[in-house]
Amino acid sequence: MAGQPEQRFSEGLIKATVWKNFSRTGGEFRTVSLNKSYRKDGEWRNSASLNVEDIDKAIAVLQQAKDFMCQNEFV
Repeated sequence: MAGQPEQRFSEGLIKATVWKNFSRTGGEFRTVSLNKSYRKDGEWRNSASLNVEDIDKAIAVLQQAKDFMCQNEFV
């Protein structure tokens, strides 16, 4: 079964998404993805590349994601 987005955290245009996944043996595990939204030619796009101004925001959303994952580890 494909992962489902379980929780999202954002600071400005930086977002971390926690995904709830299931292994082939039925076990449950979580992963996190990080991306930055930006607008180009009038369309919203996503990137995994960050500049120096994005790093503190990335750290903040990743810490929130880590806290969420730790709190929900056995749920």
